Amino acid sequence: MRKIAKYLIFTFAVSWLLMIFGVHDYENAGTGGMMTFSYAISASMFIPTIGAFIAGANFRELGWKPKFGKGARFLLVAWLAPTAFELVGAVVYYIAFPDDFETAGNFLRDIDCDTYIECQESGGSYTWYVMREIFTSFTSFFVLPSAVMGLGEEIGWRGFLFPELRERFGRTKSVLLGGAIHGAWHFPLMLLMGYEYGRHYIGAPVLGLFAFSVFCITTGTISNWLYEETHCIWLCGLFHGAINSTFNPCMTRGCEHLERSIFGPMNIGLVAGIPLMIAAFLILYFQNKRDEADFEGLGE
Repeated sequence: MRKIAKYLIFTFAVSWLLMIFGVHDYENAGTGGMMTFSYAISASMFIPTIGAFIAGANFRELGWKPKFGKGARFLLVAWLAPTAFELVGAVVYYIAFPDDFETAGNFLRDIDCDTYIECQESGGSYTWYVMREIFTSFTSFFVLPSAVMGLGEEIGWRGFLFPELRERFGRTKSVLLGGAIHGAWHFPLMLLMGYEYGRHYIGAPVLGLFAFSVFCITTGTISNWLYEETHCIWLCGLFHGAINSTFNPCMTRGCEHLERSIFGPMNIGLVAGIPLMIAAFLILYFQNKRDEADFEGLGE
């Protein structure tokens, strides 16, 4: 447990200091503060890697060799699944809250007026703009640098922490505990600046902390599965990066009922996240069933 404690103390202490510093400048230093915030958050994403190094992780065994052949299907999952889950989750949310759905472009007009004007002047419909954003979310070059940033976290969470926890607690408890830890790592941003859900959602701020922890548990389950199946840390980085760079389904949300952000339409919400929760449960269930079958086979 000493290695885990060393990793967590360093990773949380340094990352939280960076986050607090970034949020302070973001709220008090204008444009320059926004840049400082961006740099601070980007730097914090590499702290889990440094923490893993300090804790004594064996970097040679993390799985740096790309997997081809049979591993190609896992590459597709890591690359495309985040956009698919975001899309399906948004559908689930709008089925639950149909009055929130609109394609009039009010979200874009309120958030980025210049892009809205450009969209209008180009003659394309707002529906076409949304479709283009969905497509480019997994085809643009931005996925690659986002994957590198994601790798900075995944070396710590997946490459070091999850195997250490699994050795002591087994897979299921490790998935739950590791995901909760990963979620808690984001808490300063959520509490200080309303990261992800804003400040005025239903159940704020406690329900947001819970919901995002659930999201980290579900995505962590999938990322752990990718890592166990391929032992390739790059796929975990790609999956993390694809999550961060996928489209924002709030583009089709009306401007009323913003307090429902805790439910969706992004799949960090408790309703929009249902497809992710189902997928994570099924993965964990079949992994454990396979382990049971292998154990019984050894006993025969």
